[in-house]
Amino acid sequence: MSVAVAVPGPARTRRPWRLAVAVPVVAAAGLTVILLGRGWVPGSVGSVLDSVLPWLAVPIVLLLGVTALTRQWVPVAAALAPVLTWTVMFGPVLAGGARDGGHDLRVASLNLGRASAGPALAPLLEARPDLIVLQEVTAANRPAITDVLAGGYPYLAGAGTVAVFSRLPLSDTRPVDIRIGWTRALRTTVRAPAGPIRLYAAHLASARAGMTAGRNRTLTALAELVHADPAPRLLLAGDLNTATTDRHFTVLAPLADTQQEAGAGFGFTWPARFPLVRPDHVLQRGMSTRHAWVVAAPGSDHRAVLADVGN
Repeated sequence: MSVAVAVPGPARTRRPWRLAVAVPVVAAAGLTVILLGRGWVPGSVGSVLDSVLPWLAVPIVLLLGVTALTRQWVPVAAALAPVLTWTVMFGPVLAGGARDGGHDLRVASLNLGRASAGPALAPLLEARPDLIVLQEVTAANRPAITDVLAGGYPYLAGAGTVAVFSRLPLSDTRPVDIRIGWTRALRTTVRAPAGPIRLYAAHLASARAGMTAGRNRTLTALAELVHADPAPRLLLAGDLNTATTDRHFTVLAPLADTQQEAGAGFGFTWPARFPLVRPDHVLQRGMSTRHAWVVAAPGSDHRAVLADVGN
């Protein structure tokens, strides 16, 4: 005599179905919370999270693809939450681009690092900027830099490890104190055709996970100097070691970010081989940005940033 034992079919499939719904929903909720609630993450960890925020697009796209495979409307709908949140936050940056109209001034900025002056500066020379702002200028590389640029850039302003090479006359140059302990910033006045422009060139303290106090201190000091400057037209260029999405970047408002005004995409500059963040900037006040872009600088661990500005 045998007894048949019936095993309900739905019980075998219920758990996989629940997992297929629950896991994407939880992941979508987590990504949305990170995007909207990053301000609650304190200190240097929060700054690092801010800096890599645009890259959340990668797991968001993967999540959307996985949920589409489930063919379940609940996880697909959940995945749309981080998609829409990210799009609202960063869509305007991706939709940007050059504006119509001519420019009065072309500005370039590059952290040379250990690069040889000739190869690193060649792409900048091809772009023919009016101003070239350099960081990490040392006694060792200064002669080579001067040899490369002196012919086309007769005007020089230098202080510590920052320098400005210009086609236009410079005046009232002086080092500025950004509370770092040595000179890594200067201000000068550019005699542009449409009128004088105050230029600040700076290289702020580095920022790493667990080590942002020095960067924050130098950023605040620089912001105070810029805000106190009465010049109606002003440029700030250099390696600020602060991503555009970093919460501390807002201390520089209302200076306008040229990349966000007239650049295509995020304009990441570091590390040069596969840029993940944008610590290098050209910011402006009292003008309009016509175009902003990034070029490779062979040998440097940064890419160079350029911007066209006008009245």
